[in-house]
Amino acid sequence: MKHCTCTYLLLSLFFIAVNVITIDALPPWIDEVMFADTSYNAAVHGSWATTAWYRVAGQYPFSTYPPLYQMLLTVWIWLFGGSMVVVRSMNLLIMFMLGGVWLRLMRCSGLPLTCLTTALFTVLLWGTGEMAWMYRNGRPDMLCALACTVTIYAIVVHLSAKSRLSGMAVMAASAIALCAGIQAAAYLFVLWLFAFIVLSGRRRMLFRLLGLILSGFCGGLLMVVAFMAAHGRLTAFASSIIQYSDTLAAIALAVLPWAGDVLGFSSEPYVQKLTVLTSGSGLGESLASIVANRSYVVLFIASVTAYAVCFRANLRGLLHDKGALMLLLALSVPVCMSVAGRFAVYYHWMAYLPLLAAIMSIAVRHRSWCGIFGVLAILLTGCGIQSMQPDRQWHYADVRSFVQRHHFQPSDAVVCPFSLFYELKPLCDTCYFVGIFPAEFVGHVDYIIEANTGDAYDLPITDYVSKQRADTSVVLTPVDSCQHPSLTLYQVKHCDE
Repeated sequence: MKHCTCTYLLLSLFFIAVNVITIDALPPWIDEVMFADTSYNAAVHGSWATTAWYRVAGQYPFSTYPPLYQMLLTVWIWLFGGSMVVVRSMNLLIMFMLGGVWLRLMRCSGLPLTCLTTALFTVLLWGTGEMAWMYRNGRPDMLCALACTVTIYAIVVHLSAKSRLSGMAVMAASAIALCAGIQAAAYLFVLWLFAFIVLSGRRRMLFRLLGLILSGFCGGLLMVVAFMAAHGRLTAFASSIIQYSDTLAAIALAVLPWAGDVLGFSSEPYVQKLTVLTSGSGLGESLASIVANRSYVVLFIASVTAYAVCFRANLRGLLHDKGALMLLLALSVPVCMSVAGRFAVYYHWMAYLPLLAAIMSIAVRHRSWCGIFGVLAILLTGCGIQSMQPDRQWHYADVRSFVQRHHFQPSDAVVCPFSLFYELKPLCDTCYFVGIFPAEFVGHVDYIIEANTGDAYDLPITDYVSKQRADTSVVLTPVDSCQHPSLTLYQVKHCDE
């Protein structure tokens, strides 16, 4: 066991080092800035506020996501600072903990892990490009993955101990999972439903387990609701839950007109808002993202082949094999989450982790398949490390030079793209990220930084520039530019100043 732990530690340190070296290759993007902005303001300015969120229910923008991740990030920034490397390193630590809990969970499940199989698990956990993107993108998804894994581990312990203390641990872990993200709670329910279907002989036990899990969800939801109510954002929080699930949004769109007639309010503004915010994608379109996940598809096909070959003489044995059930779960999760209304690309860990468990289950029993998966792991890791390299249009050194040579002051108010968050936020107390922040809430502005070749979320800055040019009381003067990425800095002068 000590050798396995050392193997995991050394390989993880290698991947952490690779990530730290290449961490600035991924430009800060909308989701990352939305989460980090509140945490930065709380850690540095002592204010749980943001200028990088959208308006919900007609209220001033406020982060309506369950706050656990942002609270942890607040402490992280307060302790270590708010640079890009520091902020993104928190997810690297969470990822390291996630792998450790998974190894312990597999040992508890009876898998006889060796140094070789531990190395296989570690490389597949850290190395694939799709998984690397998930833990490098600055979102709370890895915290959700860790909270779910800890909950599963608590359930395994409880099923063997069946004590009051272990039951309380399941409830506590379930509460933390919901505080990490509503999608984590949905995922745990999908896992329970899968177990309920395939383990027909243990349904009485599963019903008792569901009571513990739901009790934990209720406790976690009460904490989140209390937090939102304390900030006057309870309605906004409820609205955000609905709009992020196409299924819930479809139900709301069907019920709102009827509710408006019965209760005497106009439902049209809410219907229009939901129509704009929901994707409207069908089940097939939602599932298409997992098919586009190259690492998942390659490993899934290899796993199906492995189980078919190993159980060709006893196909019925697949029904009782834990690894085969994990493989079935890896296939079921995308379908279930899509039916629930959302299976975004950053949720792919939900299917990838059970797939890893299925691979480990077959690898520890068949050395030949361990070797085959080892070769696949090396190839996928090579592609994964290659994906960590910077884009030709993104030179972080140029961005840093562009920001530093202008000598911004803390009193300056700047409208800027998400890509400049980590460089500009420590210099200016007021940064408006109008790619998501409504322009009508933007106050006095001293500078505007336009991303000339940015993505769709940078277009609102161009629109804002056009409106300022049309305002005869405002004069925009280009004072600097950057080539990679293409940026233009405007100084804003008001005629009455």
